[in-house]
Amino acid sequence: MPAPAPSATEVSSPLAIVVALVAVNLAGKVGDAFAAVLVESRPLTLLTLNANDAHMALTAGHTPFAPYVIVSLLRRLLEDPLYFHLGATRFASAVRVLDQTSPGLRRKIEASKPWFERFSILAVVVEPGAVVCLLAGWSRMRAATFWSVNVLGTFARVLLVRRLGVEARKWSAFAKVAAFAQANRRVIAVAGLAIATVAAVSVLRGLAKACAAEKARTGKREA
Repeated sequence: MPAPAPSATEVSSPLAIVVALVAVNLAGKVGDAFAAVLVESRPLTLLTLNANDAHMALTAGHTPFAPYVIVSLLRRLLEDPLYFHLGATRFASAVRVLDQTSPGLRRKIEASKPWFERFSILAVVVEPGAVVCLLAGWSRMRAATFWSVNVLGTFARVLLVRRLGVEARKWSAFAKVAAFAQANRRVIAVAGLAIATVAAVSVLRGLAKACAAEKARTGKREA
């Protein structure tokens, strides 16, 4: 698949959208940090912050079906259209900036291009993360196609993880782990907060570097 020609908006900075994505990313790290505290007492708050597979599985057995599915689905879909838009309109500059906040992203994208052109629909269904959604926009996948397979794939994943989470609560090993986590939730929360803080600082430093680089690049264009 040859690289699509740059769009008319490619020269504009993707920073505003990247800042929004970083904010969502940081919310997810807050969810990770306080998961041990929130998982039993405020499961929907945890899913709002970060509806990853682990959090969905851990909250499945004690969260009503409808709010669980709605919150999980919306949270998991929140970032995808932003990445798709960046891929369609500002691919090169978006990858340049995002590689600062998520080191290694450019390498992953370059490595993924060959198989994405063969399995683009399947990729969006199974793993619609940053790399896949950027490539979906870059490849000029139709928005209607992207949305339909993304929503259906994510919905199916939410239902599958919920089912697995409900079944897992019947396992004795799960009960032992859950009891341990509940008894040590404060210690786990402190450890999680420390890890999340380190990760958040790294992301923010990358964003600061990206902002400085984009400002310098804009200045050169205007000079």
